[in-house]
Amino acid sequence: MAYHASMKYLWFVLVVFIFPLNAEIYRWQDESGRIIYSDQFHVDAEIIKITEPASYKPLAIDNLPDVPADEDMQGYEISILSPQENEAIWANDGNLPINIDLQPKLNSKNGDRLIVSLDAMTVGEPQSSMNFTIPIIERGEHTISVSLINKAGVTLATSQTIHFQLHRASVN
Repeated sequence: MAYHASMKYLWFVLVVFIFPLNAEIYRWQDESGRIIYSDQFHVDAEIIKITEPASYKPLAIDNLPDVPADEDMQGYEISILSPQENEAIWANDGNLPINIDLQPKLNSKNGDRLIVSLDAMTVGEPQSSMNFTIPIIERGEHTISVSLINKAGVTLATSQTIHFQLHRASVN
């Protein structure tokens, strides 16, 4: 008896789930002239034969930014010399000086520039100097990192993220 009951369920699964996969596609035109496609039969419909599944091939884009050649992708290494990791800095004016070391040297003739990120937000414009000053930072804990970008804006290297605390005197 159990075999007979399980066969009923098997037929039910086949009818409900498998057979609809071979559904027909119908096309007809309504009274206002619109073409309608459906999987439901209509009196005026014709059956559409689909020979290939629909596919999409994206168009080529010609105006992509210049990606640096492998010889331009030297093994750059950026180090933040100051502030140091977990340093507590007293700056009552809120200005933070940043000193950077970059190896090999910055190639500013190619348009390479450095950008500073404070708390994961870019600060100021890209520049070629190894010394930055970020003005008027609020007291508290912050993170800072520096990235090297080429003239197309492609990131060539990024420093480690440095955590620091900025202290400012309270004015009552």
